[in-house]
Amino acid sequence: MHCLEATPALRRLEWILDGLAGTPDWGNDADDAFGPPFTNWISPDDYVKLTRSRSERYAPLRIVGLETNGQRARARLYNDAGEVDVLTCIVEREPPHRITQTALQGLVPARLSPRLPMTFEQYDVSAPGATLLVVSGVPGSGKSTLADATGRALGIPVFAIDWMLGALTPFGGRHFDDGFGIGYEQLTTLAVRQLRLGQSAILDAPVEEPEIRDRWRSLADRAGARFAVVVCVCSDQATHQARLQGRDRDIPGWHGPGDWGNVQRRLRDYPQWTDEVLTVDSMQPVADNVRTVVDFVGPG
Repeated sequence: MHCLEATPALRRLEWILDGLAGTPDWGNDADDAFGPPFTNWISPDDYVKLTRSRSERYAPLRIVGLETNGQRARARLYNDAGEVDVLTCIVEREPPHRITQTALQGLVPARLSPRLPMTFEQYDVSAPGATLLVVSGVPGSGKSTLADATGRALGIPVFAIDWMLGALTPFGGRHFDDGFGIGYEQLTTLAVRQLRLGQSAILDAPVEEPEIRDRWRSLADRAGARFAVVVCVCSDQATHQARLQGRDRDIPGWHGPGDWGNVQRRLRDYPQWTDEVLTVDSMQPVADNVRTVVDFVGPG
C-alpha cells in the first residue's frame, strides 16, 4: 500500500488539522509556522484562537479526502452540519516551508450566487421565437451526427455532453462522483446563456433522466421558446453494435468504442418522452434526416 508523499505542504496541513481536531496545547509553535504574507494579514496568536474556536465545528475530525501537489496541500472534511468543507494550505518554496496562505471554506462557497434552479418559473430569461432542441438517444444511435448536421443546417450552436465531460478529464473528471450530473449542469447553463441572448440552442445528450427533461422543458417554457425533442434510434441492431464498437469520435479526453452490453440495457430501460417527439432512424441517410428535423423544428 502506497502512502501519500509527506511533502512540506502536507506536514503543515496536518498541523492545522490537529488544531481543528481540538488537540490539547495545539498552537504553541505557531510563531514558527507562518511566514509573510500570512503574518501581514493575521497574527499567529489570532489564527490559533480562530482555529481552536473552529474545532467545535469539526471535532471529531472526519477527513474525506487528502491531496498534495508541490507547495499546496488540501483536505476535504465534514463539518458538524454534515457538509463538506475544503482546507487549503500553501507553503514557502524554500525551507523552512512556512505557511503563506491557508483557507477554510465550503465546497460551494456561500458567497457565490445560487446555482440554476431545477424549475425556471421565476427565472429571468426570455427568448420568444427561439428553440431549445434536444437530440437524444442511447450511445451509437447517431444522435451526435444528426445534432451536428442539424446545427450546421440551421446555424444553431450544438452543445454536446460528451465534449463537456471530456474537457473535465485533465482535472480528474473521470473520477467525479456524479460526472453526468456535472455534464447536464453545464449543458443547462449553456442553454440558459443562449436563451438569455434570445438565441436557439441544440443539446446533444442521452437525457435518460426525467428530471433533466422536466428541467429543460421548464426553461424553454419560461423563455417563451419552443421545446423540441428528437429521439435517435438505429433500427438495425448489428449496425448499431458495429457503429458503437468501431467508432473513433476524436473527442479530447473522452473514450472511444462503447460497451454494447451497457447500451442494450439502456435501450431496454430508456423512458418514453411525454412531449411531442420526432423519432429519427439513423439507418436513413443523414441528409434526409436533417431535412426531416428542420421541417419538424420549423422556421425561427
